[in-house]
Amino acid sequence: DKIEKSQEAYLLAFEHYVNHRKHNIPHFWPKLLMKVTDLRMIGACHASRFLHMKVECPTELFPPLFLEVFEDQEV
Repeated sequence: DKIEKSQEAYLLAFEHYVNHRKHNIPHFWPKLLMKVTDLRMIGACHASRFLHMKVECPTELFPPLFLEVFEDQEV
């Protein structure tokens, strides 16, 4: 709940900033939100492919950053 409220506050502040800049680009805010959605889809697709590769090729050497980001974490 706290995270959602914080995210909403940041989102509203960013929207205000974008909409009140000197460069008045029509429909910039909705276009920007669509790009964020596209980036989320790309990120999810990339994560899925990486996990699939990790299962299919367990002996393959992956970059350390990938291994750190996608390592199994216990909750």
